[in-house]
Amino acid sequence: MRQILVSVHGNSLDVVPRLVVIDTVTGTAKDAPFWLPPGFQRYMGLGISGRRIHILAVTFDDRTSLVTVDRATDEVDLSPLPGVLDGHSVVAVESGLHAVSSGTDELVRFPLSDGRAQTGRQTAWRASDAGRDTHHINSVLRQSNGNMLVSAFGETPTRSKADARDGYIFDVTDNRPVVTGIHHPHSVTERRGLLYYCESGRGRFCSEKGSIISLDGYVRGVCWLSDDLVCIGTSAGRAADRKGHYEADDCAVWIVDVNTGAVVTRIPVKEFGPEIYDIVLL
Repeated sequence: MRQILVSVHGNSLDVVPRLVVIDTVTGTAKDAPFWLPPGFQRYMGLGISGRRIHILAVTFDDRTSLVTVDRATDEVDLSPLPGVLDGHSVVAVESGLHAVSSGTDELVRFPLSDGRAQTGRQTAWRASDAGRDTHHINSVLRQSNGNMLVSAFGETPTRSKADARDGYIFDVTDNRPVVTGIHHPHSVTERRGLLYYCESGRGRFCSEKGSIISLDGYVRGVCWLSDDLVCIGTSAGRAADRKGHYEADDCAVWIVDVNTGAVVTRIPVKEFGPEIYDIVLL
């Protein structure tokens, strides 16, 4: 049995955020068994570090906290992340936590102790000095060589994210662009030395070498089951562009063979909410 954890949310007060556990063999889905603190409008980025699950939890006014679940004891800890607005993705490495603060155009770092974020916020990288969301940084990846990468929509001719067309993946460590010209990039990952990412604006899952598969809905959230099989999330609840690209009647997790681009199975998640943000392997 291979289980994955999926963060599901909506963008209105009447949609309760959920964490969903999916058995990828049977295709069954259920709410996560651990208690989660109330008062949050969406659960976003997920990270696994040893026995701990890290969850970015965001209020309706974009204040962000770190929820940490100890899988051995089911103990749940809540740490506010000062200065992080509209937190999107998170990665915990060694004694530090990196979180994407989309609302301030930054990748920030906090010290970690026993899974709890400590005081001492540092800016690891910023896309601009605007102090607000102008590039829409979203996912973060720590590569096998230790380099940190982020994905971002890039600047827009207007202040609307819907108009962003020149997104990118940026190597924060080496201070250089890696991939450019992506329409709404999300969920950058690495496997067998290759980068993979969602091009959400075109409904595609891609590698550095090109598109692997196109799926219905807003493509976002990636988790590898093996070198050959990958889980990909699609969301409903997005306005369609001129070509109707985002239209989908529900959200789902797709298991795809990256060698052939074939869909192995599709697991509906509609009953839990309209939008998937992140997926991790338990």
